[in-house]
Amino acid sequence: MVSIIIPSYNRETLIQETLDSVLVQTYQHWEALVVDDDSTDSTCDVVQNYGNRDSRIKLIRRSREPKGGSVCRNIGIENDSGEYLIFLDSDDVLSHNCLNSRVSY
Repeated sequence: MVSIIIPSYNRETLIQETLDSVLVQTYQHWEALVVDDDSTDSTCDVVQNYGNRDSRIKLIRRSREPKGGSVCRNIGIENDSGEYLIFLDSDDVLSHNCLNSRVSY
């Protein structure tokens, strides 16, 4: 299992492309944990819609201070269940065989 941790803040227009790139991975044994940093736009709704379509995508809301990507990454680590871990930013896009290449290596 590969845990993909994605901190996010106000990325409703970008997070879709990131999650789409995760969904098309040739390696299918993954989970994507999007840790929202108290967005004020529709980021959470977008991520939740993806999670409704694929249960491997999970929305986690930052539950403590301080605010920021580092705290969100740590929250993701505390909630992951993978043997391997990869961090993505909410505007990153993976090549379709990224996870397969990394796990094989």
